[in-house]
Formats: sequence, structure tokens, C-alpha cells
Amino acid sequence: MKSTAFKKQVYNHCLQIIEDRLSTIHKNLDRLMDSKQNETKSSAGDKYETGMAMIQNEEDLFKRQLADTSKILEQINKIEVTKVRTQVEPGAMVQLPAGWFYISAGMGKIMVDGKSVFCISLQSPIGVAIKHKSISDIVNFNDQKFTIQDIY
Repeated sequence: MKSTAFKKQVYNHCLQIIEDRLSTIHKNLDRLMDSKQNETKSSAGDKYETGMAMIQNEEDLFKRQLADTSKILEQINKIEVTKVRTQVEPGAMVQLPAGWFYISAGMGKIMVDGKSVFCISLQSPIGVAIKHKSISDIVNFNDQKFTIQDIY
């Protein structure tokens, strides 16, 4: 299954997920700003204070999500997607006994072209275990040994 075309599909799917997340976060922030303006116009006293505090908490949450998602986008954008890898590093597609892993950013399991791919960062526990390894290297992870089957 060595296919840079498949890796490019995975990369593009990751980008699409991130763009969708960013769009949703921006829409939520816009909605929140509207709520903030309406709250000032229609409320008085304790109700106003409570409403504003709730809006502020939500705004803080969305701003944290925006910062986190922007960092993921930054990680993805640094990847040279067409470069073929011979060791586990950002942009590598790695086949392990547990399945395919795309070394990019911690985004979890995605489906691309009917195949499951786990998008992980090198800072994840499994990422740390396989970092800089090559095909046929044996890895110890969670008291288990396994062999890296393929990298590209």
C-alpha cells in the first residue's frame, strides 16, 4: 500500500478537519459576540452579571480551542507531504500491527478511502515509542513488543 497519493489524501483530510473546526469555532465566537451585545441591551442587575459571566466563560473556552486548533494547523502546515520517509518523523505514514499511523498532530482516528488511520504527534505515548525508528525495528510499548512494518 505504499502510496504517496494515499498519504496526500490523509494530509488533505486532516487539513479539512482542522479548517472545519476553525470555522465552527469562529462561528461560535461570532454568535457569542452577538449574545454579549444583546445581553447588555436587555438585562439588568444580577441577571446581567450572571449572563455576562457565562458568556465570558464560553468565550474563554472558544479562544482556548482556537489557540489549540491553530497550533495543530501550524504542525500540519510544516509537513512536506510528498517527501518519502525512511524513519518515523513528522509526515511519515507508518504501518504497525495495530494499523496505519500518520505522524502529524494528535487528531485521533480518521477514515480515508475506507481505511482507518490514526493521526498522532510525536509527543503522544506511541509517538515517543516509535520516534526515529525505521522499518523492521522492534518497539517496546505498554509492555508489548511489535515491529514497524512499513514507513513512507
